[in-house]
Amino acid sequence: MIARDARLEKTLENLVRVVEAQFAGLLCSVLLLDEDGQHVRHGAAPSLPQPYTDAIDGLCIGPKAGSCGTAMYRREPVVVADILQDPLWESYREVAKPYGFRSCWSTPILAHSGEALGSFAMYYREPRSPSPAETRALEMATHLAGIAIERKLAREERERLRQARADLAHVTRMTTMGELTASLAHEIKQPISAAVTDAKTCLRWLRRDDPDVAEAGEAASRLIKDVTRAADIISGINLMFKKGAPPRELVDINELIQEMIVLLRSEASRYSISIHCDLANDLPQIMGDRVQLQQVFMNLMLNGIEAMKDMGPGGELTITSQYDNRQLVISVGDTGIGLQPEQTGQIFDAFFTTKPQGTGMGLPISRSIIESHGGRLWASPNPGRGATFQFTLPSEGALHQVA
Repeated sequence: MIARDARLEKTLENLVRVVEAQFAGLLCSVLLLDEDGQHVRHGAAPSLPQPYTDAIDGLCIGPKAGSCGTAMYRREPVVVADILQDPLWESYREVAKPYGFRSCWSTPILAHSGEALGSFAMYYREPRSPSPAETRALEMATHLAGIAIERKLAREERERLRQARADLAHVTRMTTMGELTASLAHEIKQPISAAVTDAKTCLRWLRRDDPDVAEAGEAASRLIKDVTRAADIISGINLMFKKGAPPRELVDINELIQEMIVLLRSEASRYSISIHCDLANDLPQIMGDRVQLQQVFMNLMLNGIEAMKDMGPGGELTITSQYDNRQLVISVGDTGIGLQPEQTGQIFDAFFTTKPQGTGMGLPISRSIIESHGGRLWASPNPGRGATFQFTLPSEGALHQVA
């Protein structure tokens, strides 16, 4: 169940050394139960001979598997006062004999669920049973080892959860981008068509008997502008399709809003929806994941378009940005069907959707992304028609001060 981890190994090694220092002649070890729940793996044993730890690494736990393997199998402490006489060591006696080990007491390291995670063992090179002080030390060491192991498992679980969320967000992006194929193709076609026209115009001016270099130059400048616009659109699409977690960077939110308007303008135009912006000047940058924030804007803007597309022409999608109390406040409002008061909380629940073909994951993912950036996302019905989604993001300066 436990993968190797350098930080955990160092913690367990330090714990073993502290316990060994309490009693003369004591040697300690920590074994970890493998991912299959059946085989033991080396955890920490700085004072045990390397050939011995190598020999027991990978052994199977069981009802007669020495002190440690039996303790993990039974999930209870096992005290062996004489390795050469105790039947629990019958299969492993020859492994221990060359190193003079005669007694071994082991306590299983258990998770809160009762599941075995490993064992903490004490060895002596003489037959003996543990004193009360040694028993207390063994219990305390086992408890501390359990805390260290469970913390490591919690880190792994958080990483698995983070990866699962990232994978889900990527799948959602792929689905959304697939639905936008026609609009995106139209958005790319426009500057390319304009570029072709500019190129023909440039050639026409240059092929005249008296070439007009100034007019040709203006046509070439328009050509560069149109090709650059097409390249920017394609770059934005490529970013949305990328999988993985890029490092966080300083992001200009107003620039991001403009990029998303370019990507979604044709989709809005299909339903005669206009897009308006009211963006604050000199908005501070934020430290964030550019692709994730693009996904939030895409989800909120598409939700607004979806809410207005069946209401006839004249729909308006309004995006605003402002800086207030050391944080950015962004809003995406529409003039669509609006929200019922009870829906303002429900819409952020996983799988809740008001769309016939909706997955119910766009808004929960968006809220998760905003919260991971230290912000907050909420929705409210407009006084007249439609709804407004708002979110906050701490500015880069505010983040530095908090850190």
